[in-house]
Amino acid sequence: MAQDKKATTAAAATDTAPDRRPLNKLQAMRLSALADIDAKQLHGQTVLELSDKLKWRVDPNLFFFRRVCGQVVKKDPVTGVAYPVPFATVIVEDTDCTLLSYFPIGWKWGWHFPLACHREVLATVKTDKCGRFCVYIPRFDIDWILRWRHERICFPDIFVRPDLNDLVRIPEPRPPFRIPPGDPAPFEGFAGLRLSAAEALGGVPGRQLAQRAADFQTARSFGARNAGADHTSAPRAFPADLPPPLPAEFQQLLAGGDRLVSSKDAKPADALRNVIATHAGVAPGVLDQLDLSRFAGPFRRCIDLLIPEWQVIVDVPDITFRVTQDTNGDGVEETIYSEGFFDVRWDAGAIPDLTLVASSAARETRVCESPVVPCGNVPELLFAGLMPLSAAYFDVAQGYAKRPNRPKPPVGPRPVAQTPLLGTLQLYGCVNVAQAAFYRVVARAAGSATFSAITGLSWNIYPIPSGAPHLVAADASGWYPVLANPASFHPANMVLEWPTPSLGRVELKIEVANAAKATIASSSVVAIQVDNTLPSAPFDQLAWKFSSEDDSAFDLPQRNLLVACPVIRRGAVAQEVQVQFKVSVNAHHLRDAHLYTRDCGGGSFALISDPALATHWHETTADNAVVLTGRYRLSTSALEGAYGFGCQAISRAMNPSGGDGGHLADWNYDPVFLYVQPDVEIAVVNG
Repeated sequence: MAQDKKATTAAAATDTAPDRRPLNKLQAMRLSALADIDAKQLHGQTVLELSDKLKWRVDPNLFFFRRVCGQVVKKDPVTGVAYPVPFATVIVEDTDCTLLSYFPIGWKWGWHFPLACHREVLATVKTDKCGRFCVYIPRFDIDWILRWRHERICFPDIFVRPDLNDLVRIPEPRPPFRIPPGDPAPFEGFAGLRLSAAEALGGVPGRQLAQRAADFQTARSFGARNAGADHTSAPRAFPADLPPPLPAEFQQLLAGGDRLVSSKDAKPADALRNVIATHAGVAPGVLDQLDLSRFAGPFRRCIDLLIPEWQVIVDVPDITFRVTQDTNGDGVEETIYSEGFFDVRWDAGAIPDLTLVASSAARETRVCESPVVPCGNVPELLFAGLMPLSAAYFDVAQGYAKRPNRPKPPVGPRPVAQTPLLGTLQLYGCVNVAQAAFYRVVARAAGSATFSAITGLSWNIYPIPSGAPHLVAADASGWYPVLANPASFHPANMVLEWPTPSLGRVELKIEVANAAKATIASSSVVAIQVDNTLPSAPFDQLAWKFSSEDDSAFDLPQRNLLVACPVIRRGAVAQEVQVQFKVSVNAHHLRDAHLYTRDCGGGSFALISDPALATHWHETTADNAVVLTGRYRLSTSALEGAYGFGCQAISRAMNPSGGDGGHLADWNYDPVFLYVQPDVEIAVVNG
């Protein structure tokens, strides 16, 4: 009953304009403190009413709103890919919490343990089909949070979750403090790092951010749109809360030891509270609700001031988020995200979009945008992702997309592409034909005479505008039930979510059956070429010589740089050196490849040979192998340090899901999905 009441309240809040929602008690208290007006006069009033009544008594800026947007996602535990959670309920709450803050000695992060929290619903909103949402927050709520922190908390703010740039940012100077002019660009700290170095600094998220930066640079070089360029903030350094490094004696007690227990009747939890209370300088009763398994962090900590390791902070204000979804179809929404302390950087000039990572119970989708599928009274397979399987876009006989990643011949216009597809494909089509109760998708490999049902696959679809996610699953023979109203679900008319095989041409068709699962009709056959294989780019030669030497010096054994710990020793007095670089590139469907160098900021290797030999874009659909060569020179003024040589080889395979905006360009674009990027680091030293 309580959950039903909450759902009703949430629905009402969703339908109410932000300035017409009555102020709750916490809001009234916060506005009262800012405007010096009795909270009783404010509680239950709307912002619209108060802005008129208090027009000349209160700063009008307090009655403005700030728009906060974000996305609810669920992360794949293996790949780390974030998938949207559509049509979930995001509940925004005014929150006051008393926290036990823990700043372990020797760590640059801090943790907060909630002792007691008071929450009141501020607003409620539904996520869209891509898990996105936006909500309007009263300006006075935000101003109160910022004023509270300014008056009570040292700089830097200990309630800010670190992002990946915090891991590589140069530390701020010690007092006197200065406020930095603004947050760094999202790729500032990681854009120039090797992936291994980025992972060492920022873990898997660091590697992903560095990879995003590399993808963005690659796409920008060839004119493709890249969704990563749209992000305005770096990802969190720690996407999920991590356990704090509790003292060894605490760990021993929590594991069943008795080192801190003074009597046989004492409970381990009470012993811990007594010890922490002593360190924090509070009465043990203040920590009655302390649960060391319930924490939020890591957060930034104050490293420039001497602060207690344990500290109680009373009535910390925040605006928090909770997300619910009917995950089991019982009509009641379960919590899939909670305890979202300090998710939003309220002090940011432009509040960046936030990402709420739901629990494993959430029902996610792999699909945001879906095509409009025109259906008649015959079974048809019409779309792969957002790309029509029609002659204008797709060769249904050979199985290739015609528009993305077309060849670039030396002269003349770009011809039609032969671009295969990769990854998981959402296949859309029509199965609602007369007497049809079931359908299945059957497939055969090139050269095979027999079609076999695709089995073992399932996915979620979502009633529009709301309702429990519906699991689409097949029987052992691959038969799926035909929905009477497919347009009432998202994604509409999806017939299969198909993880493509590694490589090859696959022919597909739809079969529809009656209630007895006897086939009554079939679609025409559609071929799809798939290629999930990586290009190959082994290094054939990486050797150096002094510029004054003959080219035969490249062949000297000590000049080979394809060895463990390669070093160029350019003399006690630095001499100019040259490097010869050669790579053989092969792929089943090559898009392009190019050589590149890395430097350490104190000089760089300059290409002195023909640039056309160091880069190549396939000129015909059969052009899938190339040898790249480049000769590079390092001047005597370049500093000693680490330099690098690498090659990026890109497959022309792509996925037409639309996540990269290809449908907006009518598929006339050059996307990057699959590539290799081997490189070698070398040391340049004098001596």
